[in-house]
Amino acid sequence: MQSLADVAQIRHKVRFIGFIKDKSLLVTLPFRNGERMWMEEGQAFILRGFDGKHAYAFTAQVIRARAHPFTYLHFSWPDKVEYRLVRNSLRVAVSLPASLSQAGDTPVAVTMLDLSASGTMLDSPVETGAVDDQVQVGFTVDYEGSPVNLLLAAEIRKIYRKENEAGARIGLNFENISQNDALILHYFINTLSQGE
Repeated sequence: MQSLADVAQIRHKVRFIGFIKDKSLLVTLPFRNGERMWMEEGQAFILRGFDGKHAYAFTAQVIRARAHPFTYLHFSWPDKVEYRLVRNSLRVAVSLPASLSQAGDTPVAVTMLDLSASGTMLDSPVETGAVDDQVQVGFTVDYEGSPVNLLLAAEIRKIYRKENEAGARIGLNFENISQNDALILHYFINTLSQGE
């Protein structure tokens, strides 16, 4: 959230709690320097959010701040909401060990930084492969309490070289995923997104 009266345009992180349809939105109270920021009624803000696929922005006014049962803010129901599609599929932040391999090469141990049904971003200790290369990424997910090993074919779409250290971030797009693997992946991603 960002105050419309703030010329410095400082953004404060809050968490969406819920809403009362056509009446108000509820968010957590922001903090600044470890102190709660109390808002005045009628103060106008721009609120921005991201649901994993769409970016949203709208203006709203503070209706009231509450301290019990926990600190939160009521904002007025927005007149309109601007949004745009950022990604074609829900993407969640993760920190999963994985392996990246190309035909004939030794697999490289990498860390998966985010995951969607269509691809992933990897943190690799070494720069490997090139854009458009065909690779395989292996990782383990939890499926209804049991570990399931996935080995998915993918194509390298982007490589971001690290400036001050070895390695790279590698963006992959999954290809030809079996129906079974796709169902497991969707289940895992949706489970993680609901826990955030």
